[in-house]
Amino acid sequence: MLNSLVINNIALIDKLEVNFGEGLNILSGETGAGKSIIIDSVNFVLGRRVDKSIIRYGEDKAQVSAYFDCDERLTAILADMGIDCEDQEIMLSRIMSVDGKNICRVNGQKVTVAMLREVAQHLSDIYGQHESSKLLDSETHLGVLDSYAHDKIGVHLSAQRNLYDRYKEVKAKIAKYGDMRDIDRVKDLLEYQIKEIEEADLKSGEEETLLARRKKINNYEVLLTALNSASCALEDEGGALEGVGLSFRELAKCAEYDDRISQLCDRIDSCKIELSDICDEIHSIADDSDFDVSEAQYVYDRLDKIRTLERKYGADIDAVLASYRQFKEQYEFYEGGEQALEKLNGELNDLARKLDINTAKITNIRKECARELERLVTAQLRQLGMKNAVFEVHFADAGNSASVIYTPIGSDMVEFLFSANSGQPVKPLSKIISGGELSRFMLAIKNTIADTDLIQTMIFDEIDTGISGETAQIVAEKLYDISCSRQVLAVTHLPQLASMADSHYLISKSVRDGKTYTSLDKLDGDGMLREIARLIGGRDYSDYALPHAKEMKEHSDSYKVSH
Repeated sequence: MLNSLVINNIALIDKLEVNFGEGLNILSGETGAGKSIIIDSVNFVLGRRVDKSIIRYGEDKAQVSAYFDCDERLTAILADMGIDCEDQEIMLSRIMSVDGKNICRVNGQKVTVAMLREVAQHLSDIYGQHESSKLLDSETHLGVLDSYAHDKIGVHLSAQRNLYDRYKEVKAKIAKYGDMRDIDRVKDLLEYQIKEIEEADLKSGEEETLLARRKKINNYEVLLTALNSASCALEDEGGALEGVGLSFRELAKCAEYDDRISQLCDRIDSCKIELSDICDEIHSIADDSDFDVSEAQYVYDRLDKIRTLERKYGADIDAVLASYRQFKEQYEFYEGGEQALEKLNGELNDLARKLDINTAKITNIRKECARELERLVTAQLRQLGMKNAVFEVHFADAGNSASVIYTPIGSDMVEFLFSANSGQPVKPLSKIISGGELSRFMLAIKNTIADTDLIQTMIFDEIDTGISGETAQIVAEKLYDISCSRQVLAVTHLPQLASMADSHYLISKSVRDGKTYTSLDKLDGDGMLREIARLIGGRDYSDYALPHAKEMKEHSDSYKVSH
């Protein structure tokens, strides 16, 4: 279950820490107080998609941390993801900065948003108005059915995906190599391509070496001129060597009269030796740089050959060599001729047979589970005050098409049909269900599926939309019944639901120093009564509102004791 939530800089909340308890946790408050911010914060830390506008105005980042109980099942799931869970608690954390970047952690270990979402799906399930709207789309109905049937159908769906992927791979390979009637033409072409690349004897990195050599050849004249000029400046009459020799001879005449001059002679002599070595090196480079016409022609021709092959087979030598390996693989395949294609066609037929069998199994399991789902959801709806409700899972007729279309999830199309009243035919949800009925229908679906997925925390954001009176009391009792086996968090504006709370939290808004803040406080017994009274009759706790609140709380307490 969700033990605590720590929120920093989310919308109107600057800092907030709240501890939740077991059973039914109710959140209520005035319209506009920020009830949705709490749910947005939970959605945020569970990895749901949010906009950076969720960050409190004036702040550079928002952060939410959530602490859940961690049992053996979750420990095993985390271990598969390489995440340790040594304690009995799991911590999820998410930070978003104003530049939209996210930092997510599970038990302190960095994870992606996708990984955070994967972990979160085993911890909590959130139902809000957006989820109910999605249920009106028949495209989502197969997913709901498969969620209920997961334990029975999961292994077959996994097998279906594997079979389908291999089926596509083999089919693509057959199409890639074409009709065997073209085998001779294709082999001739491949043989020519292979021979052309082989004869070129390409080497990885060769082109770069040739380009460097061509650059040197193209600049041979510049190089030779520079070497010659340098040599003349050093060795010609009046050049550096002659000047250095003259300096040495003149100073040597009087070296014996002054030690400093003697030292200068030694240094000039060293310079003369160094300059002589430099002259020798210049001559050596010049000798090595003799222009070789045949070598130059080889470089130009070789580069032309490489460029021709690159235009045909790839952007560079490595790409050409990759094409060569592909041509060899294709040629070897065609060497096997009809036998190779026959083998692939045999495998394709075998995969198709297995897909037919597995697809049929998936359909049979879905139909079996659909009948169970119909029965269980209908029972839930009747407990929620819809005594004459009829719920059916309709399977679309695939027809008698001769061409079978395989998919990774089978071949079924399902749609939920519903009728709330006796004598009224079932119709698609989007065409018949009202807002209040949809809230109860979603509650029935969520509760039924939750019994199969072992999720211990269910969060309802205004599940009571569109209902009142006796129906509100029925929904309140149903949510309490659910909370007897798992933790429930519910945002509500109904006094009937508030009176059922095991823990009640008041969300309020205040202004300090010109800034608006949302806060959340856990109510004591008197506070709960005052909030129930406010939900009944507003801020003015009149003679009828508070006594009515007490009666409602006593009725709820009596219901809880008897159940």
